[in-house]
Amino acid sequence: MDTDSDDGYLKAVRDLNGLQTNHQILEQIRASGGRLNENSLPEFGSYIEKLGHQVDDLNRLNVIHVTGTKGKGSTCAFIQSLFSHLPGRPLKIGLFTSPHLIEVRERIQINGHPLARSEFAKYFYQTYDGLRAPSPPLRKVTEGSPATPMYFGFLTLMAYHTFLAESVDVAIMEVGVGGEYDSTNIIRQPSVCGIASLGIDHQAVLGSTIEEIAWHKAGIIKKGVEVFTVEQPESAMRVIRDRAAERLAPPPTVVSPLGADVVLGLAGAHQRTNAALAVALCREWIRRQGLSVESDDWVAKGLAEARWPGRSQTFASPRHPDMTWFVDGAHTVESMAACASWFTATAAGDRPSVLLFNAAHDRNAQALLDELNAKGCEFVEAVFCPNLSRRADSANSTVYYDSELAPQKGSARIWTAHSPDCKTTVKPTIDDAVAYIEAAYAGPVNVLVTGSLHLVGGVLDAAKGSV
Repeated sequence: MDTDSDDGYLKAVRDLNGLQTNHQILEQIRASGGRLNENSLPEFGSYIEKLGHQVDDLNRLNVIHVTGTKGKGSTCAFIQSLFSHLPGRPLKIGLFTSPHLIEVRERIQINGHPLARSEFAKYFYQTYDGLRAPSPPLRKVTEGSPATPMYFGFLTLMAYHTFLAESVDVAIMEVGVGGEYDSTNIIRQPSVCGIASLGIDHQAVLGSTIEEIAWHKAGIIKKGVEVFTVEQPESAMRVIRDRAAERLAPPPTVVSPLGADVVLGLAGAHQRTNAALAVALCREWIRRQGLSVESDDWVAKGLAEARWPGRSQTFASPRHPDMTWFVDGAHTVESMAACASWFTATAAGDRPSVLLFNAAHDRNAQALLDELNAKGCEFVEAVFCPNLSRRADSANSTVYYDSELAPQKGSARIWTAHSPDCKTTVKPTIDDAVAYIEAAYAGPVNVLVTGSLHLVGGVLDAAKGSV
């Protein structure tokens, strides 16, 4: 395979997309009432071995493991920025996050940059072909164990393989879903663990109560490893403390939000909580490594220069200078409240505003739109579309796309009930929605894009051309 060309990258993306679990299978899993597979981590360990590594090899990566319902990606972005400003010998920093916005290679980064297309293809096929090689044989955990992990698990495996091959000094690993059974949790001895804000999300696999969700998230806690958390609901905090005690870990340390005088590169008051968690995790990592850092200048610089596209991000339209886009991937009630507060505080009030919205298939559109309305957001028009875009990296077979656009029409009805005078429009793709808005509004206008990170990524691609 020629991995040095764009063709090699695009072929890797197509092969990767073939590892997605289709919508029908996911629905069968949900209907069965099953929870996350308890064999998933033993199986993932066998994939690590198949590639010629041992699970304990991952301990060399000095992992910072971060979970949470909202804010875990932003926390990881702050950590990456903080470490890039640490004095002394520059660290080689690996970062694994999800989802991607435009290109899948964004998920695996070295020193703040996504893998080059050629590097992504190289490590993809080392992983992909390695799993299919006849030798060594795959250690089967059960008779039904799959020979290859699915999409997210494969990317986790590829990230660990890449970081080992690149000999990174630190690997910042963001959990995908939950924690206990998440493929990132194969790490046995991370340097430190962090838990960002908890809320209700992914109920089909994590449970419907904050206590059940906290149990899964706290599954990343390891024996003897410090765990830091932001302030949580007391019932969730009890679960985190209990799980730390069960795992023979130190009692969790709760961090408080940074003060308003601290300059942050990420917009929104909620980022002061994520930034505080990031600083605590970095300081503990530095302590565990036995490093001596004389000055705290790196903290101020790292926080001020942090960047995390798609979250509380503002940009002017390249084609329409008077059109300002406000994009935020909020997809829980709590994060939507933060998004609405950011938008109302930031957007110019003397110009009309347009909403572009879609809720992912397993999210409650009613609750998200209710929260947006409750925060006083007013729009002259609300546009709704599915998470469909032209780019191969955005192909998603885990979602059933209704050609009649029933979910989007349902969201439009919800918004009309809130705001009868607001015009509503439904479009079949993200590209169509962006083109419609750009054609309909020639004068100064604010456009808020929210409800899904997949939607945000498609809009960044269609309206801006980059992250």
